[in-house]
Amino acid sequence: MLSALHDIGVILLNPENPSDREMILPAKARDDVDWQSTNRILLENEDSRDFIELVSTYYQTGRVRSRD
Repeated sequence: MLSALHDIGVILLNPENPSDREMILPAKARDDVDWQSTNRILLENEDSRDFIELVSTYYQTGRVRSRD
């Protein structure tokens, strides 16, 4: 559903060997973040909060934390 609505890609990962992966649907590049949808995802899925914070920091500053 997210792929169709927001051009999010889907990758099938092998938990035993993460480098062994298969691209199911490719993502499409976007110039802007859909913050309204992002906020809705945060409300529906608390586990995504750390990831969204990393993306937000990168989007706003261009910085990536070395530990990540």
